[in-house]
Amino acid sequence: MREPSPELSADPTIDPTTDHTADPTAGLAVDPTTARSPHASRDETAALWCAAGSAVLGLGLGLLSLRTTLPLFGRGSIGEVAAYAGMGAGLIGFVLAGLTMTPRRQPWLREISRVRSAANILALGALHAVFAFLLCSALYGVFASAFLGLALDRWTGAVWVAITAAACAYACVESALALTSESLSVLLAAFLVTGALAAALSASDPQWWHHHFSALGSGSGGLTFNLTLLLAGLALAAIGDFVGHDVALWCRATGQTRSRATLVRLALIVLGLLVIAVALIPVDAERVWHDAAAQSIVLVFAAALVGFPVLFRRLPGSFLAVTVGVIIALLALLMLWKGVGYLNLTAFEMGAAATVMAWLILFVRTVSAAVRSLPAAD
Repeated sequence: MREPSPELSADPTIDPTTDHTADPTAGLAVDPTTARSPHASRDETAALWCAAGSAVLGLGLGLLSLRTTLPLFGRGSIGEVAAYAGMGAGLIGFVLAGLTMTPRRQPWLREISRVRSAANILALGALHAVFAFLLCSALYGVFASAFLGLALDRWTGAVWVAITAAACAYACVESALALTSESLSVLLAAFLVTGALAAALSASDPQWWHHHFSALGSGSGGLTFNLTLLLAGLALAAIGDFVGHDVALWCRATGQTRSRATLVRLALIVLGLLVIAVALIPVDAERVWHDAAAQSIVLVFAAALVGFPVLFRRLPGSFLAVTVGVIIALLALLMLWKGVGYLNLTAFEMGAAATVMAWLILFVRTVSAAVRSLPAAD
């Protein structure tokens, strides 16, 4: 009988009685986030086909919409047509991939109801689509500033529309294939920042920041801000399922009750619903109900900020230290606003929102890291 090699015997994670000649990775703990997928090649091919189909449709749309030589940016420009093409291609690509391919990579998605799963995919697809529209519009605006006075003929413009549609479709399909609570939390933060900046640039009142953050959602220019909040609220509810799944895995491995995962999921869903309420009730339409929803968001976030570290005391001490730092930062912002009057209401709201969003991302990433650190099942 062959003696086990000293290299294998030196690693306590490897069974020395097992023959590892055929598979050098046998016996090693496998990170589920980097585990091989038997469908990876097929999924990549599907993403490329989706991009190719979007390019063809984008070319057709460009030829139908662009009748003459046009600039890169502005109303009726090549950039506007390309942004709408990218939005549509991104939405279709994400939804198709999310409904057909994502459950193969995330089998736990089959454990929730089909209606809820489809609603989550549609909500996240809409967020990806609008995000693609905003990014494409910004990109063509930058190009127009870099190449002042440039105008393209119908065929060249249609090619750029096709390229934009293909790129957005491919990126959204790949995003659907890589859905995790971590990626979604970062995507949500980036979307909120982009949407808020777009709303500020298109605000009907250029002095909106003298009043409060919700002023972006009032008037004729409030559509961008309210749509951003609406999609962010839907995405928060969807993220609740992903974060709840990670917390449930961690609770099961550490011998804690599954009800903690349910509380986290419900907290995120409630936050999402309240954000949706803020979006659907502009401050200039019904201030009382708008303020009630906004204040409820503050209360839920405060409860999460205090309650999550208590519920999950076994999380790394660094997260508890960050939580204490976030509380101190929020109190400092409050003092700078109410105490000494250094900040106005808008600055306080923006600072508090950024601080809390950063804490939420860190919570999600901490839980995900804790799940990845769990020993692999035999």
